[in-house]
Amino acid sequence: MEGKRAIQFSKKEILIICIASLILSFVAVLVLYSGTYSPAQSVPSVASSTSSNGAEKENLIRVFSLKAGDAVTSPLRVEGEARGNWFFEASFPIRVLDGDGGVIGLGIAEAKEEWMTEDFVPFEAVIEFFSPRFSTGTLVLEKDNPSGLPEHADELRIPVIFSNSKPSADGTVKESCYIGGCSSQICSDKEGVVSICDFRPEYSCYKNARCERQSSGECGWMPTAELQACIKNPPPFN
Repeated sequence: MEGKRAIQFSKKEILIICIASLILSFVAVLVLYSGTYSPAQSVPSVASSTSSNGAEKENLIRVFSLKAGDAVTSPLRVEGEARGNWFFEASFPIRVLDGDGGVIGLGIAEAKEEWMTEDFVPFEAVIEFFSPRFSTGTLVLEKDNPSGLPEHADELRIPVIFSNSKPSADGTVKESCYIGGCSSQICSDKEGVVSICDFRPEYSCYKNARCERQSSGECGWMPTAELQACIKNPPPFN
């Protein structure tokens, strides 16, 4: 039976083996973690087909007729130049977005010279847009992408201010009108107006209404037939 005698370890030897096993396990986890989540892999690369209103687009498309923060009115004339690959069939689309991102105007920019080139090609567009509900919006010049593939998509975004001001009785021009209140039910010439949050059914009628200068020169909701009918018979709360 001596040849089959079991190997026995002292308590000290067992403790050393356990500590060594824990150290080896810890090192293995660190190696695995560093290999899987290395900084080079954890930060995805950003493709050039992202939207931007920064200077990084100047090598692709340039607008000369307006700059970020300019006041615009309808019809809006846009002039500039873009690389030939920004066009397709000598054109590319332009959108006018309201402050909430809704589309209020569409147009087509047309090349004024031969567009099948890698050089800059001058373009021109005239876009008519509906009356905005907000005082600010965005002009979007979109690269024409007939393939529909996201890696070929690109756009230039230019923030603008809608100039819906009208002269008052004394001949001076007042500032734009703004929507405020807890339920966006107030139209005034002051930005960021707050109110008590007393929800009423007729407040929902102002969701699609236009906040503009009236003939009196004061800000107010345009009294369209749709708005008046909605206020007279507002939809019930859901």
